[in-house]
Amino acid sequence: MSLELGIYKRDILDYALATGYFRMGNDLFTTNEVFKGMYGKSAMYDPVFWLRLNLKKSKETPTTRRIRKKCAGFNFIIQPATISEEIETLYAQYLASVDFDGYPTCKDCIPQVNTQDAAFETYMINVFDQGQLIAVAFFDMGQQSLMSVLHFYHPDYKRYSLGKFLMLITRQFAIDGEMDFVYPGYFTIHGTKMDYKIFPQKEAMEVYFPKEKIWAPLENFKKAQLEDYYFKQILGIYFDEEADNTY
Repeated sequence: MSLELGIYKRDILDYALATGYFRMGNDLFTTNEVFKGMYGKSAMYDPVFWLRLNLKKSKETPTTRRIRKKCAGFNFIIQPATISEEIETLYAQYLASVDFDGYPTCKDCIPQVNTQDAAFETYMINVFDQGQLIAVAFFDMGQQSLMSVLHFYHPDYKRYSLGKFLMLITRQFAIDGEMDFVYPGYFTIHGTKMDYKIFPQKEAMEVYFPKEKIWAPLENFKKAQLEDYYFKQILGIYFDEEADNTY
């Protein structure tokens, strides 16, 4: 199957996600690295690998049960996505509280929301505390998979792990729909800022190897091994005298 330019719904989105593509605005992209900064006049890049949660392997753990218990007093609804002033205000509050860059607004992340010309079929999760909106998640629907697009929450509720609670709601929605995978995006090799995407269960997470175009259990690889793969298989740079091409 080839991607139909501009329309990424149902089995077309499944195919794109399974081949290492992800949403950016109204389109899809893929990459093996992200810009990290400048070292003198040289640009530095951080290797990245795409992830997916295999729902057939995913199970409840003491951590997931603890988060559900902490958030048991909140209500949530799942519905076709819209972007309101209230949602943009909440996103702005969240963005001001974190130490990493994000889209300036929700609308910049999701320019078209379920319009006739929208490239994606987008749903949202709204979490409420006694009627107050405290957390939001957007995800795109495929036929057998979901793509998590954007999660945010009110800074005053940080201790409730609402980002992870949104991931658990998304997972359960996909399980109830008898889907196979949830795609949270990529994580980075250097640092731990993106490691939250491995939640809720590393044992159920798979990592994409772009040269072979295969997914493999993440638990079988350390970050050092993935970095070695990046240099050898993607960049073609070998630091050892004898290269090992087996992954």
